[in-house]
Amino acid sequence: MSNSKSCMASFFSSIFRRKGASTTVDGRRVSQSLLLLTVLGVAALCLLVYSQAQSPLQSAYRVVWVVLCSLAVTGYYALGHRKGELDTGRVLLCVLATLGQMFVIYLINCIWPRVDGLPGVEIWHKLLVLPYMLAPAVTAVLINRSMGVYVALCCTLFGVVFFPQSYPAQFTADYMVLSLLTGVVSAAICGHLQKRQQILYAGFKTGFVVFLAALALSALHADGSGIFAKGTDAGDLLTMLFMALGVNFLLAVIVNGVMPMLESLFGISTHITWLEWADMNHPLLKKLQITAPGTFHHSLYVQRLAEAAAEAIGADVTRAGVCGLYHDVGKVKNPQYFSENIIDQTMTPHADLTPEASARIITGHVTEGAQLAQNAKLNPRIIDVIREHHGTTTAYFFYRKALDNYEMAKKKFDDGLTDTCPDEVDKSIFTYPGPIPQSRESGIVSMADAVESATRSLQHPTEDDIRNMIEGIFKGRILDGHLQDSGLTLGEIAKMKTAFFTTLRTMNHNRIAYPKPQAGDAATLLAQKRSAEAKTADN
Repeated sequence: MSNSKSCMASFFSSIFRRKGASTTVDGRRVSQSLLLLTVLGVAALCLLVYSQAQSPLQSAYRVVWVVLCSLAVTGYYALGHRKGELDTGRVLLCVLATLGQMFVIYLINCIWPRVDGLPGVEIWHKLLVLPYMLAPAVTAVLINRSMGVYVALCCTLFGVVFFPQSYPAQFTADYMVLSLLTGVVSAAICGHLQKRQQILYAGFKTGFVVFLAALALSALHADGSGIFAKGTDAGDLLTMLFMALGVNFLLAVIVNGVMPMLESLFGISTHITWLEWADMNHPLLKKLQITAPGTFHHSLYVQRLAEAAAEAIGADVTRAGVCGLYHDVGKVKNPQYFSENIIDQTMTPHADLTPEASARIITGHVTEGAQLAQNAKLNPRIIDVIREHHGTTTAYFFYRKALDNYEMAKKKFDDGLTDTCPDEVDKSIFTYPGPIPQSRESGIVSMADAVESATRSLQHPTEDDIRNMIEGIFKGRILDGHLQDSGLTLGEIAKMKTAFFTTLRTMNHNRIAYPKPQAGDAATLLAQKRSAEAKTADN
């Protein structure tokens, strides 16, 4: 079972992403995929409504309605949303979620004639059992709130043509109001959840919205029709309330159940999943705390810097922070070789290694970290940041040491002290494998890592020291082309500098030097305290 799930996930991943670039996609290929998916989705929807039509004229009307509504909502999205917001996988998710909700409505319409004949059941009661929140909730949880609202609009417009022509026009109007209102509310609630169980609470809240909205719509029916027709007693109201709550709670359970599977198939990680990865009880983070405590504390500082910079430029704060937490996780393999984990720098294990061997260990934490993240099934964005946070920079300390050794050996050879001419230093041994940062989150974490590491080397830094250090690091990385593919603009880089400076100034604030107590102070205070207690007892 697990093998088939893994194969399916790999299949979807191969469709939605180019090999070796999990966070970047070819624009032309995506545009073609989006168009194809939209056309296929509209065609499937037309086939579904055509099968339920009762006459050729009705079929033509429903198909035309679906096509026109598709053009309208596509135009709305193109005008109201940022270009490049969606990739192929997310569009496929939107299409399948919409089709899924329409298919459930189709099944309810097929089953309803058998229920409609029961005592006390009318067509209006169908409005309480329709799955208004299904597609908007799935889309809001897995993508964002705005896409959840967009899908709610699509489901509202497309759902109109699924009801029999014999239904009164007021029924269609009530459906549109309930569908759009409930879809928007469920998208707003589910768009930024912190825990998975909150989806169940969203189901209860949505059920109350359906009940109250239906009650308000019934009050507008002048002929006394609607869900809550005249003569409805308290028992009927309670039954309908439980009906609305039960249906929407069941939908919430379904959404909560299918969410992990959808995340795996479409390569999408929800905000909830990102928060779960930030939990300090995650196995990788716990291992980092135990085996490399110095690296762990460095990662906490990088997380704080990355979150401040992301907030300043409008990037995803949670993702930047989580990527900062995991960027050095590869150091758990050989923690004793990294300076932040070495208590006494005079006893460094690098003293017994050649510069080349030391460099391989230092640069190797990137590939080892990426492998650990893959084994832990972390988001591809985290893996990319682990690979990219050093870019193609050089482990300069050991590179300089190798050059010094080469120059000394070359001098001995030139002086005739040795017979062997040393080989020139291979710089590639001392260079990180890269690539350079390919996303804003990766660029933020790479600069936060460099700035935090440099700050540790400063002794009692002043504000000017911190500001000059930040300027120097950014200038060097920009001149090296380290950030050229990250998508960060010069304006955003300026905001990042300010955010780093403000955060570092807070983290490195000077404490007040409290005076040490004199030898007799403690005894004097104790005597005064006992004297006060004696007076209180006498009184």
